[in-house]
Amino acid sequence: MMFSRCALVAAGLAASLCAACANGVMSEEPAGGIVFRKTDAIAIAIAREELFLSMDQVRVSYVYQSKAPAAQNVTISFPMPEVEIDDSPLGGFLFGTQQKGDLRNYMQFAVTVDGRPVTPRLREVARLYGKDVTARLKAAGIPLIFLEKGQEAMRRAPKQLRDALIKEELFDKSADPEPSSYWPRWKYQVLYQWEQSFPPGPTRVDIRYRPITGDGQDFGDFYSGPEATQRNCVDDAFRNALTRRRAAGRLGDRLTLGYVLKTVQYWSGPIGRFRLVVDKGRPENLVAFCPASAKKISDTQFEWTTTNFTPERDIEVVFFTAREPEQ
Repeated sequence: MMFSRCALVAAGLAASLCAACANGVMSEEPAGGIVFRKTDAIAIAIAREELFLSMDQVRVSYVYQSKAPAAQNVTISFPMPEVEIDDSPLGGFLFGTQQKGDLRNYMQFAVTVDGRPVTPRLREVARLYGKDVTARLKAAGIPLIFLEKGQEAMRRAPKQLRDALIKEELFDKSADPEPSSYWPRWKYQVLYQWEQSFPPGPTRVDIRYRPITGDGQDFGDFYSGPEATQRNCVDDAFRNALTRRRAAGRLGDRLTLGYVLKTVQYWSGPIGRFRLVVDKGRPENLVAFCPASAKKISDTQFEWTTTNFTPERDIEVVFFTAREPEQ
């Protein structure tokens, strides 16, 4: 299938994102899917899910159906992806000085239940090699989002503590016995949690957030091979368009977007009705994603619907922007 999408995300976001993408070292960090501690007592199914994916926004609308005779109360959460907080392009984009507001809400997460805004609890986690090091950093007085305040905290800390944190590989080693800057190695994650009551019948939950997209120009001949066909449902039309753009020097950025679908396992049964819409942003760009049977519904949008859906894989969308021809 031949699709596409704009690399110029909304105004200020676009400039920051493309600057980060230029280094070709970012990868998409998929979020997606409400989860909770699963028990056999939960009798709540997803009657309908509508998922909208674009480069600048992800929107998902769930209609849950409770078959229980009384309200069921569940602590549910929406985990955001783990992200770098060092001087990587992604870390700089998410936590740089140009960002405003609460830096912990690095993907601008928002949720409503039956049309009413919900203020979820925000739980921060720091992980090193998959191990939770949150308590260790907090005990040492080190901020989990390690910006200038973190540097100050490390410089003020006793040398014995600084040496211990470096030995534990929480920071990169430095040849300088008294370095002026410290480089954190942990990954940072936020989980949004709230108490949700599901009365008998339907409950609608709407979530939106700004996605983290990945980029890399050094993709070589990947989209000519079978792996791209399996992973992104790339077909000959897409390959031919890509080849023509490369030859004409009109190939812009490659950006990828992931979304976790397999969290449906937490709920009772399959998704009754599922609708996916992917928006490519501009008609002249390219996008590819599975399933290949998605239908074009406008100049920029493609749709796929199904019923009684149990996802066996998550979604990865690849976008190629179109560069304007040189005058």
